Amino acid sequence: MPGPINDIAPQLNKHAVLELIGALFPWIAEFRQQSLADYARTVFDAEPHASSSDVRCHAVELLQRCILRAAGNWGFSDRRARSIAVEIGNAPVMQSGPHLHLLIEPDAYYTHLFSLMGLKAHRRSAYVSYAVSTVKFVERGRKGPGWLKLGGEAINLFGLSRSQMIPYSILAQNGPYRFILKNFDRTDGDGELVERLRSILPQHEFSSAALAIKQANAFLWKQYFDADIDFLQIDDDDVADLVVEHLQDGTSWLARNLFGDRRFVQVLLASVEVLAEGPWQDWLKNTTDLFWGSDRGHLFPLRVAGSRLEARGAEAFSLEFAADAIIEALQERKIIPNLLLMFIVTAILPGVRVLGGSRHTVYYPLMRFAVCRALAMNGDHELCTVIAADRKPSIWGHRVLLDNVEPFRELNLLGPGNIQAALRKYGSLSLDEACGTLESFVGDPLWAYLKARYNEGTVSANDPEWAFAK
Repeated sequence: MPGPINDIAPQLNKHAVLELIGALFPWIAEFRQQSLADYARTVFDAEPHASSSDVRCHAVELLQRCILRAAGNWGFSDRRARSIAVEIGNAPVMQSGPHLHLLIEPDAYYTHLFSLMGLKAHRRSAYVSYAVSTVKFVERGRKGPGWLKLGGEAINLFGLSRSQMIPYSILAQNGPYRFILKNFDRTDGDGELVERLRSILPQHEFSSAALAIKQANAFLWKQYFDADIDFLQIDDDDVADLVVEHLQDGTSWLARNLFGDRRFVQVLLASVEVLAEGPWQDWLKNTTDLFWGSDRGHLFPLRVAGSRLEARGAEAFSLEFAADAIIEALQERKIIPNLLLMFIVTAILPGVRVLGGSRHTVYYPLMRFAVCRALAMNGDHELCTVIAADRKPSIWGHRVLLDNVEPFRELNLLGPGNIQAALRKYGSLSLDEACGTLESFVGDPLWAYLKARYNEGTVSANDPEWAFAK
C-alpha cells in the first residue's frame, strides 16, 4: 500500500486522469471523443423522480420554497420565480462547481458556458447554480473572489488591503463593499477593459462581498450570456435559510434526526471518520460538525459535544444543540451550514443531481455513502433505498471546459447577445480537447494517491463506498 499522501509526488498526466475518471464513471469514458455539446446534453438530462417518499417530497418542496424566496429577493417577478422553482423539480440538476466568483473569472466562466450548452440543448428556461461563499477573498496568490485578471493584470475587485481580506469569508456582513477595481501595480490610469467593466458593474454599496458578486453576476448574465434563461445563483446565505425552514418544521426529517434522535448525528459523524481512515482517506474530512462558527465572517470549526455545539479551537463559543438555539444562531449567522449539511438539504434529500469539479467528483459519492450508512444503521431503510436508487447523482461538470482566452476580452469581442458563437466554438471540441491540461487533477496529490491505490487494487469502482456514485 502506498505511504502517506504527502509522500507521493503528483506524477499524473492528463491521460492517466481521464483513464481513472473513465474507470470510476464508465459512462463518461464513452464521451471522451464525442463533442462537449453531446456531453453537456447528457449531463443536464435529468427527469423528476418517480419516488413517492414523503421525506423526498417534503425536501423538494422546501428547496423550491428556498429558490422561490431567493428569486424574489433578486427581483424576479412572482411568475418567473415560480417558474424557476418548478423547473428545479421537473429537471433536478444544479451546478455546484465554481466558488462565488464573478462570472468572468475563468474558473467560473468556462463552467457556466458548459452549463449553458446543456440547458439550451434541453430548451430550459432557468439555471440554478449554488456557489460556496464560505471561501476567503484570497484563495492563493492573487486568485480568489476578491481578485480578477483583466488585460493580463491582477485587479483587486473591492480595493481591499491584504489585512482586510485574509481573515474573512466573502459572506461576512461587515461591509460596506463596493466595486473599486483597483490595480495596485499601475499608477498611469486604468486600462480599457477595467473601465468597461466598471461601467457595467453595480456601483452602490453592499453589506457583504457575496451579495455584491451575486448582484454583479446577475448584470453580467443578462448583458453577455443568455437573457432568455433566468440565472439564479444561491449561496450559503440561502442554504442557512433553507436549513432554518427544515428545522422550524418539527416533523421534518432533518429536525427529527438532528434533535429527536441523536444517534443519527453520532453515526453520521462516525461514518465520515471511517472514510477518513480507509482507502478513500482525506477525500472527505470532518473538519467541522455540520456547522461552521462565524464571528463577523471569520469561520471556525465546531464539534457536537454531548448536548452542545462547541468550538474546536480557542474561540469562546458554546451553543445548546437544540432546535430553537440552532435556528436562532442560523438566523443571526453565528453559525453556517457546512458542505455536508448543504448537500443533504439541496441534493441528497431532494434528489437533485449536482455538478462539480475535481474533488467533488470523489467526495460527493462518499458523502452519500456516509449518509446512507448512517440511515441503515439507524434503521431508516426506506429513505436509504430511495437515495441509493438515484442514478448519476453527481457528475463531473466543472472545469470540463478550460481555455487560455481571457473571458471578459472574449465576451467583448463577441458583443452582447452573441454567446452562441462561443457555445458553437467550444461545443464542437471533443471532451478530451475541451478539458485542457486538467491542472486541478494532475497537480493534486489526492488524485495521485487515488491512482496509485486504484492501480494496486486497494480502491475500485466496485467498493461499497463507491456504490452511491452510480
